[in-house]
Amino acid sequence: MKIDKRIPPATAAKVSSAKGKGAGKASASPASGADSLTLTESSTRIRALESQLASVDVADAGKVESVKAALANGTFAVDAEVVADRLIDHTKETLRKRPRKK
Repeated sequence: MKIDKRIPPATAAKVSSAKGKGAGKASASPASGADSLTLTESSTRIRALESQLASVDVADAGKVESVKAALANGTFAVDAEVVADRLIDHTKETLRKRPRKK
C-alpha cells in the first residue's frame, strides 16, 4: 500500500493558515470562496529586509583598490590556468542549462 502525502487540489484551495505573531489576527475567509493570503508582521519585515539587501554593494572596496593599484603599477599577475579552468566550468554550466533540441 502506497501512502500519498500530497494534499488533493480541492482541499488545498480551501486551506488558509497564518503562523507567527499575527496568527490570531487572521481575517475570516471570504464568502465568495476565493483564496486569500494574510501576511504576518514577521513575513512583511523579511520582505523589507530582502529589498534592502538587494541594494547593498557586495564588492570588497579594499580588494578593488589593491587590484587597481597592481594594474596601475604593472604588477598584476594573471594565472592563465585558473582563468582557463573557470572558463571551462562556466561553459559547462551554460551548456547544462541550455534547452536540448529534439
